[in-house]
Amino acid sequence: MVDKVQVRTRDHNFEAVLWVLAGTAIFSLIFASAKLFNATDWVWQIIFLRYLSGFVVMVALIKFKGQPVAFSSAWPQHLGRAVAGSLGGFAAIYAAGHMPVSDAAAIGLLDSVFAVMLGIIIFHERIHLRRWYAIGGCALGALLVLFEKGALQSSDGFGFAALVALAGAMLLAIESVLIRTIAMRENAMAVLLQVNFFGALLFAIPAFMTWDETSLMLKLSLCSLGPLALLGQYCNIRGYRIAPLSVVAPVGYSWIVFGLCIDYWLFNQSVGMNALLGATVILLSGFWLTKSDARY
Repeated sequence: MVDKVQVRTRDHNFEAVLWVLAGTAIFSLIFASAKLFNATDWVWQIIFLRYLSGFVVMVALIKFKGQPVAFSSAWPQHLGRAVAGSLGGFAAIYAAGHMPVSDAAAIGLLDSVFAVMLGIIIFHERIHLRRWYAIGGCALGALLVLFEKGALQSSDGFGFAALVALAGAMLLAIESVLIRTIAMRENAMAVLLQVNFFGALLFAIPAFMTWDETSLMLKLSLCSLGPLALLGQYCNIRGYRIAPLSVVAPVGYSWIVFGLCIDYWLFNQSVGMNALLGATVILLSGFWLTKSDARY
């Protein structure tokens, strides 16, 4: 007989997966923004304007609610999250520029594996067989998609770029741990205010170093990413707050599914059978995660 604790755990897992799935879908659009806006030479500016506009919106919301705009005593953790996420993103960009993109993406998939390991060490999470199957299924599905795109099939071998990709995966795993830690202790408004402030601060330097003139319409379009990112960040905070890393971290693999949809619907790119199979495995494994609990 299934007890109330099991049912409550599964309900929390299901809710958390839905929140993170929504956040991943939103950020999949944001990650495709350079291509959508035909601004592939403006990557640093895209990230900077996204964080800056997000910070401005948060200040306006807090003022509208009549609350003071103030940082919490845990601001070093917010700064650490911003640094880990920024460096991890930079490492992924560097690796993709110096080795096959599919190989860099395949190595980057280790971030969720690292996050699960850190969850075991730091939060003492118990992960039993059913959840391991689901985690492995998410990784396998992602690899199937990337293998169709040529991942791990190059003859150049792995060098410094691969080490950078590996370091980037570790940094993004650390960011996941910090998101979980912060989300459990602070309200969403405080988290969103600080992460966008530190993100804008960190990306201001590379953005202005590579700044060039472009249309006002493009700048305004890129600023619209800020409120969209706030929604995605809020979804991730909600998900990371109510379920362990071993449940929410592997859901990040769903960005590959959303990426396939974006490629197909917006850029008219074909999707092969391996990619469809991989996407199906990811979705089924994500559903399996919602059914796992401490007993299995």
